[in-house]
Amino acid sequence: MGCMTESARLTEADREAILEPARDYIESWLDGDPDRMGRCLHPDLVKRSVGVDSDSGEARVKTLSREQMVELTAAGEGTGDDRPYEIDILDVFGDLATVRLLSSSYLDYLHIARVGDRWQIVNVLWQNRPTA
Repeated sequence: MGCMTESARLTEADREAILEPARDYIESWLDGDPDRMGRCLHPDLVKRSVGVDSDSGEARVKTLSREQMVELTAAGEGTGDDRPYEIDILDVFGDLATVRLLSSSYLDYLHIARVGDRWQIVNVLWQNRPTA
């Protein structure tokens, strides 16, 4: 686990509460479970990737919403990806956490926030992993 701002105050229950939406996110993607994906994402989620437009060669930022993620999950977009993944909590401060998720196909940085009595993913910055 990385350096955490409030690591001394992070209880095992808080740690599990932060990891739960990260696990829900990747496992629902791999399983094609849109209900589970919808539960872990905040309604105002913004998911972004930075890349190069294949036609113009220009840098671009691709943005997805919660609704789009649920739809892509329902369509089974992630069900062909391999199962192994790693989740690391990088930083926690109050009701905010940054989590790194490394799967077979992607690297995701998740910003997870305590919303009411549960933690939800608010922002995701991601990139495809190179294929061998």
